[in-house]
This record gives sequence, C-alpha cells and structure tokens, in this order.
Amino acid sequence: MGRLFGDGPSVPRPNSEFSQTTGIELELAQSTAAADPAGESPVRSGMARHPVLAALLFGAVALALFLAGIGKPNTTFYDEGYYIPAAKTFLTGAPYTNPEAPPLGKELMAIGIKVAGDNPFGWRVAGAVCGALTLTAIFLWTYLLTRDFEVACLAATLTLFDNFLFVMSRVAMMDAFLLFFLSWGLVAYTAALVLDLRAISRRILLCCAGALVGLAGACKWNAVDTLAVLLVVSFALYGMASRPGTKASLSLARYSRHVRQIGMPSVTLGLIVLPVLSYCLTYWPLCRSLRLPFGIHQLVAMNQFIWRFHVAVVVNEPITSAWYTWPVNALPQRGLSYLLGNPVVMWSGLAAILFCLWRFWKSFAVTEGLLVLLYAANLLQWAVTPAKGTFYYYYYPAAMILGVAIAVSLRSLPSCIFGVRVSLILLVATGAVFLWCFPRMAHLQPPWDCALGCWS
Repeated sequence: MGRLFGDGPSVPRPNSEFSQTTGIELELAQSTAAADPAGESPVRSGMARHPVLAALLFGAVALALFLAGIGKPNTTFYDEGYYIPAAKTFLTGAPYTNPEAPPLGKELMAIGIKVAGDNPFGWRVAGAVCGALTLTAIFLWTYLLTRDFEVACLAATLTLFDNFLFVMSRVAMMDAFLLFFLSWGLVAYTAALVLDLRAISRRILLCCAGALVGLAGACKWNAVDTLAVLLVVSFALYGMASRPGTKASLSLARYSRHVRQIGMPSVTLGLIVLPVLSYCLTYWPLCRSLRLPFGIHQLVAMNQFIWRFHVAVVVNEPITSAWYTWPVNALPQRGLSYLLGNPVVMWSGLAAILFCLWRFWKSFAVTEGLLVLLYAANLLQWAVTPAKGTFYYYYYPAAMILGVAIAVSLRSLPSCIFGVRVSLILLVATGAVFLWCFPRMAHLQPPWDCALGCWS
C-alpha cells in the first residue's frame, strides 16, 4: 500500500495535468490508484473508487444509529438543563440563561428545536446530525492521511463503536458541535497539505480549516488546543530545511513546499485571523437576540464573564475525575448515559499512540507525529487549564484520535496473528463491547437494559 508521509515506499507523483485539478474526490481516487500501480490496492472495489461516497455512507449509518430512540429519556439529564433553555431563548426572545459558555452550539440546537419541535427529539437532533458528520470527517481525514481505503474504514468503524461518539451525539450538550467543527477543520487542513492542488485552492482550504476551528471554539473554548497544534505544524513545515538522503526528508520537503506555496501571509490569515473572526461572528445572533450592540467592547465583556465564571465556579465533586485517570478509566459516568470509552479502543489506542510516538521519534513520520500532537494537546490541556473540576467526558476530543491511531499503527505491524487478521480481531472485540454497553447508553427500559448483562 502507498504511504504518504515518508513511512513507506515512495509514491509516484501525479502527472502535471492531474495536479491542476481542484476536484478533491477525483484527486483522492486517482492518487490512490497512482499509489498502487500494480493494482493490489482496495481501489479495485467500486466503493473504494469513491471515498467521499463511502464517507457519506458511514455518516448515514451513524445518523440512523444515533437517531434511534434519541427521545429517551424524555426529560433533560446531566447538563442538558443548562443548554436547552439557553437554546430556546434564541426562539422566544426570553432572557439568556447560559452566558457562561460561547453561543454557537446553542444556536445550532435552536435550529433543531425550530425544525423538529420543543421535545426531546428536537433538543438532541442537531447533535446527532453533527455526530454523524463527524464520523464522515474521520473517514475522510484518515483517507487523506494514509490514502488507504481499508485503513479509513477501520478507523471510522472503531470510532463509531468507541462509545464516546454514540453517547455525546445523543445528548444536548456542546461537545458534539465542538468535534464536528474540529474534525472538518482537520479534513480541510490535511487536504491543503497533501493534495496536489493549485496554490489558490490550497490557501482556500487552509482558510476554511482556520474558520472551522474558530467555530469549534465558539462551541467550547478547548478548540484552541487543536488550533495550536495546526499552528505549530504549519510553522515547523514552513521553516523546515530538507535533509537529503532519507525518505522522511523527501516527504517533509514536499509538505514544506506546500506550506511555502500557501505562504506565510495566508497561514497567518487562515490560522490566526480567521479563527478569531469566525468565533466573534457567532456572537452576532446572540447580541441581536439580547438587543445589545455587537461590538468589540461587548465581545470582550461577554468573554471576560466566561473566563471568570469557569475559574470560580463550584463543581459537583462526586462526579469529577482527574484528567490523568481518563485514558485507563474503567468506571462508567452513570449520570451521562453510562459513558465509558470502549476499552478495546481506549486501551489499544493508548498502545497505538505510544507506537506512533516511537515511529515519529525513529523516522519523523508526519502522520504519526500529528496524531500524537493532537492527542497530547487535547489531553494535557487539562493539566494546565484553571478549572475547578474536570469530568470524564472532557476526554472526548482526545479519545476520538485513538481509532485513527490504531488504524494507522496497524499499517506498520504484522497484519495477521495465527492466520487471523488483527483488524478483524479488533473489530469483533470492539463491536461486542459496544453491544454490551448499548442498552444502558441508549436508555433502554427493563428488561432490555440488562439484555446483555448489567453494570455492576
């Protein structure tokens, strides 16, 4: 299979006519074929020739799964009581009830309520749609990173059954919206680096990535960590000198050229100016709803309040947990749909992250390095964030990297054990654990809540 980031056989460059195309799906399919001229690639199958179609199929399956029974429970639970009334204020003009959080996620929830009604389905449908589109983005992002259809399918399936995506897509909270914008920002950013495009297309994609991460920050502030990773990678690639004599240096030189083609003014615009601008613009509907002037002083005051609230708020200590316990946590968060990251994905994902770190240290493999940086930034931020308490579901952004890390790592490991594919073993084990967790995560009623066994 072809490799993109200097961690495998070199990939033939597309011809000059092809490199001028701006059709991303055509570029994806043709570059995969070029990466395996012998015809052994999965691209021979019909679906693999259309990765965007495959990604949408994953999203459709996820949406059907997330929407089934989403009206349960039929009352608010966990933090829904904060966000649902705030979302309704955009429709009713009532006093705003949740000034301690950025507004975009609640604005999207308000759209769901407007379309589907003021009921449990309407409260949660926007999050379910965004969760399904997040899975679509995970497939495309993995495909861009590896140009391998099977690897992308494995990553998307592991992510679908990691429990986090299911639970967080079915609750009216901000995290589904955060991950939706972050994942599509990663797709746009990676496309800007890896596809063979004109400079203008590359710049547009980078600007889209920055704007999307800014919108993610307008759902939850911790999107800033992913933005910091993208900035570090961009500046590092821009200033990186070629190191002749190694495959890794040839790959790095290629992406360095792509960043240089984008240009530092466009990098600054895309990853500094536009994130701030897109973040600020999400306050316009809020200011209009509150009949407040939309200006810099109002924005500063609103965001100062958010900061002061979160550094002073009193939290519910019994349901908090330290950030360093999340990767190996084995206890469900009972108040939040018995949320427990699928141990098959969570624990093997940790091993995959360590393997990616080793690969990055040994050969400077950019794919593995990016995964390690994103995971570390989204986990270690909680070591320095001045919050009074942290909750297990805060692990969601970091946990979403693990399925991709597992799939990427398996490319460099033996594919079979005793004649059985490792990926098949992982998928069967992941699916079995997901099914065991499903009745409680889906709020099924007795006797179905213990149909496959009860929680202790």
